[in-house]
Amino acid sequence: MLKRKWPKYVREVNGRIVYRPRIPAEERHLIDVDKHGFLKPPVRLGSTKDKESTILSAYITAKNSIEIQAGEGKNTIRYIVAKYMNSPVFRALATTSRHRAKSLVKILDHSITANGEAILFGELSIASITRPVARRLADKRLEDMIERGLKGTSTINQEMSLLHSATRWALERMDSLGITESPFNIKKFKVEENGRYVTDEEYDIQSKVAGEMQPYLPFFFEITYLIATRGVETLDLKTSHIDPNREKGGISVARRKGSKDNVIEWTDRLYRAYLQAIDYLKEKKAYGEDVPLIVGTTGTKLSVSGLQTAMQRLKKEMKERGLENVFWTVHLLKSKAVSDADSDRIAGHKSEAMRNRYSTKTERHKAAR
Repeated sequence: MLKRKWPKYVREVNGRIVYRPRIPAEERHLIDVDKHGFLKPPVRLGSTKDKESTILSAYITAKNSIEIQAGEGKNTIRYIVAKYMNSPVFRALATTSRHRAKSLVKILDHSITANGEAILFGELSIASITRPVARRLADKRLEDMIERGLKGTSTINQEMSLLHSATRWALERMDSLGITESPFNIKKFKVEENGRYVTDEEYDIQSKVAGEMQPYLPFFFEITYLIATRGVETLDLKTSHIDPNREKGGISVARRKGSKDNVIEWTDRLYRAYLQAIDYLKEKKAYGEDVPLIVGTTGTKLSVSGLQTAMQRLKKEMKERGLENVFWTVHLLKSKAVSDADSDRIAGHKSEAMRNRYSTKTERHKAAR
């Protein structure tokens, strides 16, 4: 008996005929799929005893049903963002921009109320979004972040920029969106310059309190300050970035946002901080040839969210001790480093404007005569 030839994704399994298509990446939030992107569970079309015409009829019905189910969500914000992030335009962006965008999509899971019912923002049709709606969303997102002890202005601006970019991309490539311009082209929040200089006394006070809460925070602060990095760049460090040779070695820093990679040579203070990090790795049994230099209490790489949680708890503790005016954020350590270092090029900034932005210490000069 000849084996019947079925349409793509139709298979014979233990006497049953099933349809199990692979769902496109941008539609997988609309339809249940397995880890490989195939429909879960498969649709049973019949058995091997059924007529071929019966199976084909069931196949057409199942295929149309899936297309309708996916089509209902094709103009949602989530679908549009997914299509954009799976496009050649997005893939052509810098690696850091792509990684950043993957964290910004959390905005799609922001819960809002529509017609008296709770719904995730990403499930809304793009046609239902106006600029006032986008403005209210941005304001609420910022309010929520401030309540969690975060500044938030830069993050919210980037979230809106991602939505704006995705919508502009869709306007040129997708039909029947129901809009003619992006509703996310709203005024951005003003991002404050790094105007505060953290004094040595403020640095020492907070580091001491931090050490009482999390043992890794003091040497994390030290390394971040001494090599003039953003917190996330310090978290990126691995033991392979370290040349422990006390005379000729140092830390190779891969910088983000277009700054120039460089090597920070050892000082006594930086080497002590490095040894503290190594001792903590040993304590947490974080062994290997190329492991993260900064690990959390579990011995695995300290994540950005883990660092944020630790900083929120530290901020609360500082406030309870009456030290809320002393508290400084991790990002201010980079400004302090640029201000304190012998060279304002320590942070890898390529432009004079960026070097001036991060130099926050008040300059002192001798009188003209």
